[in-house]
Amino acid sequence: MQNYTYKAKKPNYKKINKMSKIHYFQRYSQPENVATNNTLLLLSRLYQHSPSKFKGFLNDLLDDMDLEAGIQFIQQKKGKGSIPDGSLSQTSFKVIIETKLHKHFSLKQLTEHLNSFGKEEHQVLLSLSPKQPDNSLQQKIIVAAKEYNTQNQLSIKYLPTTFQEIVTKYGNSIDDYDYELQEIIDDFEAYCIHDRLIVNDEAIMRVVTCGWTLQENFQHNIYYAPATRGYSDHNYLGIYSNKSVLGIGKISNIITANLTNKTQLEIIEKTETVTEQQKQNIIDIIAEARKNNNWNIETGHKFFCVENFYKTNYEKKTKYPLQGTKFINLKVELNLAVLPATEIIAEKLRKIKWENKTQ
Repeated sequence: MQNYTYKAKKPNYKKINKMSKIHYFQRYSQPENVATNNTLLLLSRLYQHSPSKFKGFLNDLLDDMDLEAGIQFIQQKKGKGSIPDGSLSQTSFKVIIETKLHKHFSLKQLTEHLNSFGKEEHQVLLSLSPKQPDNSLQQKIIVAAKEYNTQNQLSIKYLPTTFQEIVTKYGNSIDDYDYELQEIIDDFEAYCIHDRLIVNDEAIMRVVTCGWTLQENFQHNIYYAPATRGYSDHNYLGIYSNKSVLGIGKISNIITANLTNKTQLEIIEKTETVTEQQKQNIIDIIAEARKNNNWNIETGHKFFCVENFYKTNYEKKTKYPLQGTKFINLKVELNLAVLPATEIIAEKLRKIKWENKTQ
């Protein structure tokens, strides 16, 4: 995607290249570019309204870096060999933003962005997504940034943030009487909720097709997919076959792993501490995938571990079978304010039909 840089200087729109201009209306076909552009627009409106409030917001967002945003007016500061009566200066800083519609960033892509910095006084690599990246990925990026800083005598700091944090800290930086800015942040929050950039994923079930592997999924409480395949955040997995969700499980861990030999599992990424049972389940399902379907999933795969797949029969009422994946809000579908245990959810789904409603 296009790489965006936000600088403290007020934009002169006549001089900005058409491809990098911050638009007031959506101009991009890719949703990630829309999200980035709208966020930059939000920040530019705050800076145009009040550089001091923009400074407060930015320092809060960037972990209290004490960043000077805007021109500094200084009287009688000693220079080299002389004391001028006054000076006007501006601190240089650069924030590189990488936006994802999920929390699963590419380590390679983020570390490549380190090359975008020069000799700015303050340098920040900012990842923006609906949810914070997994801790293991964050630590890898931090280590890569430290190594790059040492090699190039720079001071780049990596900071992950979310759209919800943008909304919250933006709201904290403005006053109750800033009516125009209040309307702007309210509208931005509504946009984020509409486009699922701010989500309540605790009730979301992701329905995935598992016709050929259904028995293995039930036996080992795992669903697997290529590690390169993206997905939105969700709390439940529904395994689907023959126009019906036949099992539902609550996710306990998402593990990217490689089988280095028949018994050794190399853990690449994880969302929780990996248990010995989860390791064994992954090893077993890798073997069965080769034996039953002649599939090699020993490397380059992500394993979604659930506490248990409970049998259900959430039948798809509409004519056509499921294509790809589907996200269903279980609170909406079951008309519940609080979700019960997964086995009870499975029983409730048996009693209704899937009408393919918009969630």
